[in-house]
Amino acid sequence: MSFNGKTSFPACNTLSQFVISDINIMNFKRYLHSPRDCVINALQIFGILDTISANVMRISHDKSNIQKEQIEKIFVLTFGNNFEFKSTICFNEFTLNIYNLLKPGNGVFAGYLGHVFILARLTNGDIIFIDPGLHQICDVRLMNEYLENCPKPYFLLFNSITRLTTEQLFHLGFIL
Repeated sequence: MSFNGKTSFPACNTLSQFVISDINIMNFKRYLHSPRDCVINALQIFGILDTISANVMRISHDKSNIQKEQIEKIFVLTFGNNFEFKSTICFNEFTLNIYNLLKPGNGVFAGYLGHVFILARLTNGDIIFIDPGLHQICDVRLMNEYLENCPKPYFLLFNSITRLTTEQLFHLGFIL
């Protein structure tokens, strides 16, 4: 991606991984159940949003979905790197990326058309599916049929290694 013909954004070639702990999962609280809060749930479990901020977002987004570009900007604002959802229609490619790249003790922001969830690798190597909206925390193998038949494409969040410059951030609408 380039802008003004001068600068391009750094490539997003690294699977975005976030430390995930039992404490984050156990402390998860939703005071308002919204059918469209999957993004907020994931941000809260990753510790990007605290309980009150997450519930304020649920109030303000109860009738609208958070868009892909908005999610990417939330991560840019939080971490300063470039973020991009990469998509595939191939379930095998989606699962291979997770099995080959996801490190123990970390989770990844994953999804399919219209929905996001977390896939996390435990320290013993097992991969779990976390989706408070579906009331699911289970071994991902129990969700394979569900995931294989969900609306395509599949998405995984990737990021650049390089932080964005002030000019790049400004182009995205941030004034820092």
